Amino acid sequence: MRPPRLRSSAGWGLSVLVSALVASGCGYALVKGDAVPSDVRTVLIQVEAPERSDPLLSDDLARELRRVFRRGGRFRLVDKAPADAELRVTITTDRTRAVAFNQYDQVLDYQATVGLQAQLVRGDETLWSTDRLAATRGQAAVEGAVVVTSSRFQGGESTSRQALADYDTVQIGEERRATAREAVLKDLAETLYSRMTEGL
Repeated sequence: MRPPRLRSSAGWGLSVLVSALVASGCGYALVKGDAVPSDVRTVLIQVEAPERSDPLLSDDLARELRRVFRRGGRFRLVDKAPADAELRVTITTDRTRAVAFNQYDQVLDYQATVGLQAQLVRGDETLWSTDRLAATRGQAAVEGAVVVTSSRFQGGESTSRQALADYDTVQIGEERRATAREAVLKDLAETLYSRMTEGL
């Protein structure tokens, strides 16, 4: 039988090894929980997007981040410097792609993905950062649906039955695309805030 002291040391070493493997396997590193110092009370949020991306995307993400930060209640947001810290967010991915097709190669589902990298900085000091944060939502392709709120209905104009599917499909498709984009930005903002405040 091994001495109790040796068995205890071996168990402790195994526990540390398992914890390290679990942490590395999930894509996280063991970090301190105090990534954001308690004296950081005001935050300035800056969002940038690539030149060829949707020009409204950065504004929409910034607005969603501000909503989440205000709801969290830990920080007070400011519109311009000075601030205790600055959150610099750069959008790295803005992609919508078809992911499902029927037997006639018509698109059944699309997938919208937005990715970013972010840094919370104070002067030359980086308090927290993430290089790869992304969110994805699916959206169904729509055909032949009738939208009675269309301006062509409200305006009293007449149209042919063949034309209904065309403009209603576009209208419904754009509505679903916008809804998917809003959900992606909400997911990103909530995940970023959670990871930043928890030091992940």
